[in-house]
Amino acid sequence: MSQRDQNISRWLEECDSDSEDQRDVPEIPNEDCSDVEDVPVDHVIDSECQSDSDIDVNELNEDVNNLPVDDDDLPVDNDASSDDDVPLARYRNYFGKNRFRWSSQAPVSRSRTLQHNIVCQPPELKRNFRYALNRNTVPIDIWQLFFTDDMLEVIVKHTNEKIRKIRPNYRIQTCIQDLDVVELKAFIAQMAQEEIYRCTMSKNRFETLLNCLRFDDASTRDERRSTDKAAPISELFDKLIQNCKEVCSIGSYTCIDEMLVGFRGRCSFEMYITKKPNKYGLKIMGLTDAKNGYLADGYLYLGKDSDSQGLPVEYQRLNKPTQAVLRLISSIEGTHRNVTVDNWFTSVELMNILKQKQLTLVGTLKKNKREVPPQFLPSRHREVGSSIFGFTSDATLVSYVPKHNKAVLVLSSMHHAPTIDPQKQKPEMITFYNSTKGGVDTLDQKCAIYSTSRRTQRWPMVVFYRMLDVSAANAYIISSMNQSQKKVFRLNFMKRLAEDLIEPHLRRRVNQFGLQRELQNAIRRVLKIDEQPSTSSAGSSDKLESRKTCSTCDPKKKRKTFHLCFQCKNPICVECSQKMCVDCREKL
Repeated sequence: MSQRDQNISRWLEECDSDSEDQRDVPEIPNEDCSDVEDVPVDHVIDSECQSDSDIDVNELNEDVNNLPVDDDDLPVDNDASSDDDVPLARYRNYFGKNRFRWSSQAPVSRSRTLQHNIVCQPPELKRNFRYALNRNTVPIDIWQLFFTDDMLEVIVKHTNEKIRKIRPNYRIQTCIQDLDVVELKAFIAQMAQEEIYRCTMSKNRFETLLNCLRFDDASTRDERRSTDKAAPISELFDKLIQNCKEVCSIGSYTCIDEMLVGFRGRCSFEMYITKKPNKYGLKIMGLTDAKNGYLADGYLYLGKDSDSQGLPVEYQRLNKPTQAVLRLISSIEGTHRNVTVDNWFTSVELMNILKQKQLTLVGTLKKNKREVPPQFLPSRHREVGSSIFGFTSDATLVSYVPKHNKAVLVLSSMHHAPTIDPQKQKPEMITFYNSTKGGVDTLDQKCAIYSTSRRTQRWPMVVFYRMLDVSAANAYIISSMNQSQKKVFRLNFMKRLAEDLIEPHLRRRVNQFGLQRELQNAIRRVLKIDEQPSTSSAGSSDKLESRKTCSTCDPKKKRKTFHLCFQCKNPICVECSQKMCVDCREKL
């Protein structure tokens, strides 16, 4: 055989071997060119609450690999059809540990704006309270929408009961008199405005009211405590929350989270949260506007069974975080608003229930949830800034890598496309969550900056202080909606509110009999009233006359004078009186 024939035979053998190797290699589905409709998803929901421990990624991958193969994931035989336009493969699917299926392709959008993203009610004052905002509105008018006179009357009633009970223990009765609404408002303002302490009331009177302040009927408290651990203040707290619901309608985006009010004392439902600044305290669950922090609903956390209070029987078997959300959203059901929560609340179970109530959910998801595919978990092989999306017919899951070997999971029933924010180079779901997650934190920060709280060992007083702070914060938010007035800083608003609360009491006290002239003049300066001129014969109330002995006592005793009489301005000694001489007292 010639050299040419040998080369041809060798070339034919190489061609035959290449064709055999090509037949042995299976076809790889091309998911980028697939036009097949979305595969129906069989949702599997885990009803048990997952722990915070991490999942073994290798074990999770092994469990997924051992799952039965789905026909939708197999390559399509191209020989079965003569049409060249038939897609090579169906969508690729991600599976969670419980076989929950996520598609890698977003569902086809058939409308510009989905129905569940259209809010039915705008943020504004409700119709019955729109009269509160006009050109003549003052801070106290708005504040009394939340802390009504009826609530103050309840405090006055039960505080006087305590005062009358301890009155026999006091020798001097001036600081143990009954309380009224005017003085209670001044007492509240005094806790917020310390500049006018002395003009408002004496130190002993302030401490007495602070110790005697009560918010419920003590005679029935033990009976009510059997069903309500927060019986000493629950009635007043519920009235405040009801007023918050009725006054204002919050915006399109809401936030649910907890507030920890610092407290160290004897309380059966005291909490410890390591990530909070105070760490120990009373937990208040709240629903707020995601933008301005307006508190729309809330309740005191009293233990593991308090989240389900007031819920239907069918919700009693749900997870505790789900029950907490369902208890707070009763006032916004059917409005298509969005609820942003953190990873303690977020679950597929909650997302499906909120969808039935015409609400959407956006929240971070724990990595140990059984619906999370192993591909979405942290891995050292994933690039920083990369994202993986998983879709169902009504939800989207994204896994974003902010740092090496880290991953952030966000679940949303509001977003349905793999959109990336062009400015921050992050998924739009991540940026939306960051912009709406701080509603409750905003309110907590406002209450901490300008606070009325005092150190106390009585936990009802801790809740009362937080109620005052929340009512003032909500009042300022509503005041900012007033277009007919110039916007003011929150500090100036708080000062004006304190002045409006304290002014009626000061006008009553300035004419009080026996009040020192210097204190009267100080009150007049606060009220911007002309000071009362001195009637002393010496021309000055601070300077004694030339006489060095008491004008009332026997001259033989030669008692040294202490100050001038309040009425006749004659020098008197300590033995006669500290404010008025004996002659003037007898005339009265």
